[in-house]
Amino acid sequence: MAKKKKDKAAKTGAKKSGGLSFFAILVMGVLLFMVALPTFITLVVGLLPSVLAFFCDRHHGRYLARCVFGLNFSGVAPYVMELWHDGGQSVSIATQQLLDPMTMVIMYGAAGLGWLMYLAMPPIVANVLNLTAQRRTVELREQQRDLVKVWGENLISEIEKGQR
Repeated sequence: MAKKKKDKAAKTGAKKSGGLSFFAILVMGVLLFMVALPTFITLVVGLLPSVLAFFCDRHHGRYLARCVFGLNFSGVAPYVMELWHDGGQSVSIATQQLLDPMTMVIMYGAAGLGWLMYLAMPPIVANVLNLTAQRRTVELREQQRDLVKVWGENLISEIEKGQR
């Protein structure tokens, strides 16, 4: 009975923090909409792959969403900065940016690189760890041979007797 209450409390706590972060993002979005509409438009259109990745990723750490958002934002940021510096927050400039095919290729291409990184890195890391383990095994075998040279074959027979 007590275990069920603890599980229920843990689940509701997790939902509250997720709801709080969603609420904070919503408030920031509304404020950005009211204060800087062109920036809001550029961010919403440019970060669509990140939103999609966030909803597709149901794993604990949301690593897919993190990978995609990081690279997607790096593709969107230059155009937001261009809005701030050159255009002075003009909706027409934001629309021109978003209608330029190269802009969309850069924004969505960066997000695609985030997806690629998410898919490609686990096998690469597994191979690196496997190679490291194989190298360590070779080193230990060499140390074992050196010990046998110093202590003789009796060492191996004594170890085998102790294991039985």
